[in-house]
Amino acid sequence: MERRRMKDDIQRSFLTNAIVIISAILCVYLLSLLFLFNVSIVRPSQATNERVAKEVEAEFAHYKEGMARLVADEQIRAFLRGEGKSGEVNQLLYDFRNAQTFQSDFVLLDSEEEIVATSLYEGQKEQLQQSPVLREQMQQAEEHPFTGEYVNKRAFNAGQGGAYVFAAAVEEGEDRTGYLLFLLEHTLPSASEQIVFVTDSFYNAVFYSHTFGIGALGKLTIPTDGFLVQYDGNPFYVTKTEVAGQPIQVITLTSVKTYQLLLLYGLLAMVVSSFVMLAVVWLVTSKILKKTLEPFDALVARISSKNNHLHFQQTDHVFAEVQTIYEEYTNKVHEIQALVDKNEEILEKKRLSEIKHLEAKFNPHFLYNVLEMIKYETLANPESAAEMIVKTAKLMRYNAHFGDTTVLLEEDIAYLRDYFALQKMRYGKRLDYTIAIEPELGRARVPKLLLQPLIENAIKHNIDGIRCLNVDVSAYWENGVLTFVVEDNGLGITPGKMAKIKAIMAGERKEAAHTGLKNTHQMIQLLYGQRYGIDIASAPEKGEGTTVRMHIPYEG
Repeated sequence: MERRRMKDDIQRSFLTNAIVIISAILCVYLLSLLFLFNVSIVRPSQATNERVAKEVEAEFAHYKEGMARLVADEQIRAFLRGEGKSGEVNQLLYDFRNAQTFQSDFVLLDSEEEIVATSLYEGQKEQLQQSPVLREQMQQAEEHPFTGEYVNKRAFNAGQGGAYVFAAAVEEGEDRTGYLLFLLEHTLPSASEQIVFVTDSFYNAVFYSHTFGIGALGKLTIPTDGFLVQYDGNPFYVTKTEVAGQPIQVITLTSVKTYQLLLLYGLLAMVVSSFVMLAVVWLVTSKILKKTLEPFDALVARISSKNNHLHFQQTDHVFAEVQTIYEEYTNKVHEIQALVDKNEEILEKKRLSEIKHLEAKFNPHFLYNVLEMIKYETLANPESAAEMIVKTAKLMRYNAHFGDTTVLLEEDIAYLRDYFALQKMRYGKRLDYTIAIEPELGRARVPKLLLQPLIENAIKHNIDGIRCLNVDVSAYWENGVLTFVVEDNGLGITPGKMAKIKAIMAGERKEAAHTGLKNTHQMIQLLYGQRYGIDIASAPEKGEGTTVRMHIPYEG
């Protein structure tokens, strides 16, 4: 698993939290803009649309109801019959017109289609008299008691576009005695930051608060598909509302250029501020962490050094947590060290006890064998037995006078020569031996009774099987390792028996046979470690006998 540094994790955490905070601020900013847009643009635009739509619906209803009363008024009917007074009729029509929210001009015609009362100027009156609009409206009035529609032809030659005209016929019985028309003006009361248009289904501008976006033929040229549109380089929010019961619609345009700039520059400012904030967090966090974690770094360096004698150098900022960790660490190190020392002491005592135990096994084992030989020699050759007793005493003094575990090699070789002499006295010509060890190796220190068990083992397992047993002892020193070689020309060891001997030496089997080899091998490993010990090689099928090599470190 990848190991991470606490400083990097903390710095990454600071940056992550900074990014989260910046993102949250940005979201709040965008939500606030959206809320502001909804409050200051969407809602006022919808409110204006609803208000104008209701006003248009109400005004159209007023004109319809009012004109129905007017064409049924007796004063107007008497005037058209030539009995009434023009002043009273004009006043009646003016009062109705002035009471309406949408301003208009009225025209009253007699049955001969001559204008008998109007609010138009004389020039406008003549233009209207010649306009096809008048004829079309009177024809529709003959077919329907009341009509209202947008006329896209010019009612006057003054250049204005079409007009919305209400027309009604004045009837007496089955006769039409005249016609009453109201030509509504285009102008709507202007809204503060809104442009309001009332159009028909073909986007002919019936009423409008501003001429902006209206073509020469009176059509609205601003695209109104969608909520946001661009016109003449300016963005607008569009709201449309159908007028109930009428083939017209109310369109409100609200400029959002201010909010567009606010959004653009706000986002730019937020991005720049975010980068600045992240840079500041990166730099400041690095310095803060360096200062804050300095005690921890010192503690980590102290622990990593693994030098228990190195004093922990506290910084100017001393933290109670760091001091507690250091004290607990020091206490645990001392406790562990004490346990290690105690354990090593116990192990050393155990090792020495095992060595002494093995040494104690050598002496009785050797003595039993020698006494066995003396028993047979006493019966066969008393003089030889006496000499054997003398040499045996000498060997016993060697064991008694040298209580140390290790002795000089030359001393152990002298002991070995006496041992061979004893065996030679017993077996005579049936045994021959050589000891070829360089004198300079005599000052090496070796375990006491090192080679005797190997020689004893060679004699014991081969002397009765061949005519003359030759045992050769040699030694050499190489790369700090002192190797002893004991070779014989005996019967050799079969593979099965070799496996058994190695199992006994390794402690995998517990048998009385080959005790000398096992004890010697274990003592060497207890003294010097697992890399040292005894190796055995034999090739009975080739008649090469057995070769035993013993490896110990050279200690001069």
